[in-house]
Amino acid sequence: MKRQLVSVLLGVALLNCCGGGKQSGVLSIAGGWSGVFRSTNASIAPFTVMATIDEDNSGNLTATASFLNFPCLTAASLKGAITEMNVTFAGSDSAGDNVTLKGTSNTAGTQMSLSYVLNAGASGKCETDNGTGMLTKQ
Repeated sequence: MKRQLVSVLLGVALLNCCGGGKQSGVLSIAGGWSGVFRSTNASIAPFTVMATIDEDNSGNLTATASFLNFPCLTAASLKGAITEMNVTFAGSDSAGDNVTLKGTSNTAGTQMSLSYVLNAGASGKCETDNGTGMLTKQ
């Protein structure tokens, strides 16, 4: 009984001391972001992406992204994850156009270098497209 009490007290002390949710020092990319992306398709001009990223205590990401002057997609709801500095998002727009973004964040969590792939465009605007871009935290 004494050992169980000591174990419980140690557990409570660790949670109070060090937090029970997301670990401190883990990179957080929550917030507003914007940047320019370029398609590998020469007929598509560079376009702006604006995103708001939310993060829960477990590091799960959700984002809403607007794609300004991009003929393939105008907005998307995304889900993602960050592991160390590697970032991944995937989601779709209301028409069913699917997009995946993958890349890395800098150590400060203020810039992300990403590549994107657009697949199976349900809207028929673009069947596939891909490219790269850089987002900066606002």
